[in-house]
Amino acid sequence: MEFSFLIHPSELEEIEKKFVLNPESSEKIALAKRFGFEEIKSFTINVCVKTIKAKHAVRVSGNINAKIVQNCVVSMVPLESIIDETFDVDFYDISHVVTETFLDDGLFEIYENDVIDLGEVGAQELALAANPYPRAEGLADEVIGPYLITKEDKKNKPFAALAGIKQKK
Repeated sequence: MEFSFLIHPSELEEIEKKFVLNPESSEKIALAKRFGFEEIKSFTINVCVKTIKAKHAVRVSGNINAKIVQNCVVSMVPLESIIDETFDVDFYDISHVVTETFLDDGLFEIYENDVIDLGEVGAQELALAANPYPRAEGLADEVIGPYLITKEDKKNKPFAALAGIKQKK
């Protein structure tokens, strides 16, 4: 793992526990490589962990703040993005999971061996929050513009001449 911060749900009390995670520079470099970013300039994960004893679950919620650099998909020009996203994930102990019970519970994750990796949770949330197709402002119109359909193109469709012949009859 590029960035790991392990917690053990069995050691958690019933109160909320808060963590602030900041990857080291080597970890940010490894995460940037993993996700295809040019650079991760800053990355902070604020996490709140709370046990849900009745469900044998752990709720992990919080937010990520990051400043990343990605390349424009059109020009390959580096673009800086600021990410500020919240997340909320329920983790269920695999030894207590019954498929039918969870069908209506929405999205959830499974943990096993009494371990949840909060670093990986934050890393995955960062990947999901990043723009999958970053584009430099104005450049997209310049590059794509010639390929857009204009009103004139609509009039001159390939079979427009045939339609004209049909109307003359």
